[in-house]
Amino acid sequence: MVMSKYGVRFNSSPIEKYDAAILQTIVARMNELKMLECEVIIYILDQVGDEMYNAIKQFAKIKIGMITKCIPFNELVNNYSHKMNNSIENLVKKLNILLDDCDQLIPLISLLNSPTSRSDVFMFFGIGYTHIAFSFQRASIAYICGSTYSTNSKYSIRLLKQVAPKEKISYSIIRDLHIYVGELIREFFQHNLRLPNKLVFYQVDLGNESFQTILDHELKTIEGACQELYGHNQVPRICFVLVKQYHNTRFFTWDEKSNRAKNIPPGTVIDTDIVSPNGFHFYLNSDAPIQGTAKPMLYQVLCNEIGFTSNEIQILTHYLCHTDAGCTNTIAVPLPIYYAKDNVAYYTNQNNSEAQKIIQEDKKPIRQGTFWNTYGDDFDKEQNRLNKQSDLNRQSVS
Repeated sequence: MVMSKYGVRFNSSPIEKYDAAILQTIVARMNELKMLECEVIIYILDQVGDEMYNAIKQFAKIKIGMITKCIPFNELVNNYSHKMNNSIENLVKKLNILLDDCDQLIPLISLLNSPTSRSDVFMFFGIGYTHIAFSFQRASIAYICGSTYSTNSKYSIRLLKQVAPKEKISYSIIRDLHIYVGELIREFFQHNLRLPNKLVFYQVDLGNESFQTILDHELKTIEGACQELYGHNQVPRICFVLVKQYHNTRFFTWDEKSNRAKNIPPGTVIDTDIVSPNGFHFYLNSDAPIQGTAKPMLYQVLCNEIGFTSNEIQILTHYLCHTDAGCTNTIAVPLPIYYAKDNVAYYTNQNNSEAQKIIQEDKKPIRQGTFWNTYGDDFDKEQNRLNKQSDLNRQSVS
């Protein structure tokens, strides 16, 4: 009754169960509900820690393939009197996304001045790496994330190891990148029944590669994948942007009334004077920090076959920081990078967890296929960042 006010209706009566927070009991119940053809499980967690939360998410996502939502009991108690509507709206919004609907759209037609913008089909990618020490014992993990629709916040993600290291040399080159680019474009085609003609790539800049190295490897690999996939058809045009997160540049405004420096407001762009005159570079501060100093990202456009103007690429990048399905606030980096980074954190944190050990010990095969739920799953934003529901195709983790 309550959710129907917000447009969510269930065709059957809910099944209510009460279980002890024991991992084997939770798994057995999850299998039982799967056999009953349940589509969504909403857990109300009372006095359990993050380990149980993570185990539920890992089993549901990897082993069984169920949509789950976890709600802390104390969240309901604290919000019962005056904030319950906000909690329900938050829950409904996330269920809406988890069930393959859409909350936010990127207005590409109004954004772009190109005469072909109405017929263009855009696909967005994010590429990046972990920042752990690269060794034989623990190889660095790379990720590539691709949108499944042009205008909304649904993405498919691949996690993979990088080129094997030699002695103490660290690599930031993704092995078989052309394979994963081709896979993601095919998945885009399955959902849209047409291939994209404009590809926009955002790649995290680790600072240990020259621009030419990136152009020689990543860009040529992407072009090769497109040529192989498109055949005699016209290959898509590419825009390739490096995103530098780790730098020491900060900006402030001066408030004459208080005689103090303040953070620059969200949406501020700096693209003159302090940026290199020999390239297409700009700083963008997309979000407002909860506390501390605002940290803008440095964007460096290495390839612009699409022909974006400076205003178009800046506004597009800023819009991509507003489409996080987990909250209404803006995020610091474009969504493809944001989602994929969360999955790297989720994978590295949970790969050796108790849940993962039980999955590995179970002789039944791990559920294969594509998971399209790339969205936040907790009322706490910080927990969202570690547990974003995503497409984890484990076959891609080599």
